[in-house]
Amino acid sequence: MKSILLPVLSLALLLVACGPSEEAPNTDVHSQHQHESMAPEAMDEAVGKVFFGNLKANDTLENPVYIEFGVEGMDVRPAGEIVEGTGHHHLLIGNAFLAKGEVVPANSENIHYGGGQVSDTVTLPQGEVRLGMQFANGVHASYGRDMSASIKVYVK
Repeated sequence: MKSILLPVLSLALLLVACGPSEEAPNTDVHSQHQHESMAPEAMDEAVGKVFFGNLKANDTLENPVYIEFGVEGMDVRPAGEIVEGTGHHHLLIGNAFLAKGEVVPANSENIHYGGGQVSDTVTLPQGEVRLGMQFANGVHASYGRDMSASIKVYVK
């Protein structure tokens, strides 16, 4: 009995240690990702578009600002693994998009929605603000300009 139980237990521990992990939604904008940028030619082709579901260019807003993220042609999936045809949203405050393959930094100007979120309420700086929405793959590597949207808004 011992000779059968030990290999089964070892296999179970190996599966737990090496199995896929689920990434919790990134609410800490200062957390650091350990992913490296990917060469653009190594990235899957993104087919679709992203858009702001409830905002348009030149809107005048008041804090806190509710933002809806939209995507067509790809599926939203939490970060953690690369699955063709999927990704998740990032809000870029003050930037329009990131180059294809570049990992989206995690800081107060680049907010990750690695849990697969499709909306958020944020506090933006007052005045004219450029908002970029960047769709990226499971390791936060940007799909580039083709899967980004950018608008200027005014915050009172």
